[in-house]
Amino acid sequence: MSTAELVARTARLRDLVGLRHDPLAFFYTNQAPEGYQPPAEGHGCLVGVLSRARQGETVYFDKDTVGCPGGGYYLGFCEARPGIDEFVSTGVPGRVEGEHYKQCPELVRAFREAHPPRPAPARYAVFMPMASLSPEQTPLVIICLAAPDELAGLVGLANYARPEDAVLLPFGSGCGVMVGRLLEEGDQPRPRAFLGALDPSARPCVPADELSFSAPLALWLEMLSNAEESFLHTKTWATLRRRIAKAAEGGQPGECAG
Repeated sequence: MSTAELVARTARLRDLVGLRHDPLAFFYTNQAPEGYQPPAEGHGCLVGVLSRARQGETVYFDKDTVGCPGGGYYLGFCEARPGIDEFVSTGVPGRVEGEHYKQCPELVRAFREAHPPRPAPARYAVFMPMASLSPEQTPLVIICLAAPDELAGLVGLANYARPEDAVLLPFGSGCGVMVGRLLEEGDQPRPRAFLGALDPSARPCVPADELSFSAPLALWLEMLSNAEESFLHTKTWATLRRRIAKAAEGGQPGECAG
């Protein structure tokens, strides 16, 4: 599928579901795009900066501007920082306050060993609205930040042609679940989508009524190919579509936009 067709069919799916925001395309490149690159210092969570992409900007990072060390790790720009296993779990009394997201450092280490991020294949990691993709740009992951009614459409469509579950809700940081582990998932014969943005550290960076839905390109193409014959054309979906449209008249921004 050409990029132009991918963009057009994504716009059609956005309309069918009623997505309030254009899905975001994620990819790597050695060519700096036109857009917003955060300063080397002065910003924190990568997820917060993505609010700019949701508003139509292209946002890109390199190893010096990714901000949080966790973001650098999951985008493949750096190794895990020393003491990360303790930081995510129990902390070190008198030295490091732990996040207590895992019971002990050994569980964090086992998780990291099971899902090592791949090194970044190019200098820049880019997030941009799907509608802004140029012909030479191909996304690796498509990311939607969506409310529950919108997620009902995305999750249902991802599962439409699968006998097994096509959507998981895994453990991980906001950026790890949105992107890092999706790059690993994209190599699978039947890749799955992930729901995310449930990391308590990243939650303040997204609206209270939204989660992330991230799909590898192969699954997104599958969803596009099935959209026209799916439940998105039924009276049942029309009822939800009207509620989505009504909700789109309001909305709230995240609190830690970059």
